[in-house]
Amino acid sequence: MRSGTALIIKGELIATEDVMIDGLFEGTIEIKGHHLEAAAGSRVRAAVTARTVTVDGHLEGHITADSVDIGPHATVEANVIAKRFALEEGAQFKGSVNTERARASGNIARHRQRPAASLDAR
Repeated sequence: MRSGTALIIKGELIATEDVMIDGLFEGTIEIKGHHLEAAAGSRVRAAVTARTVTVDGHLEGHITADSVDIGPHATVEANVIAKRFALEEGAQFKGSVNTERARASGNIARHRQRPAASLDAR
């Protein structure tokens, strides 16, 4: 599926195939198990969940994926959770990057804090 450069979409996008966005998208994108590409010239403001994400345009929001690649002319302002993160020279990135390992250790730390907190409540 591919959107056109003059197309403006606002809302929720759920797909069971790879998606390329050439225009403006605002909302949520859920394409688990598939690839999202934000093409050069695109403007995406969304919470994105996909198997892989490639950004060559502009993306703001949150990205959850196995793999995220940010191209040399891309601008990304997002929090990223991914097993693999690649930022090419020349790309602009502002946000945080958490690997799955970091997320898992955070979950373990939170879990360890709960029993201590419940003992203090007694």
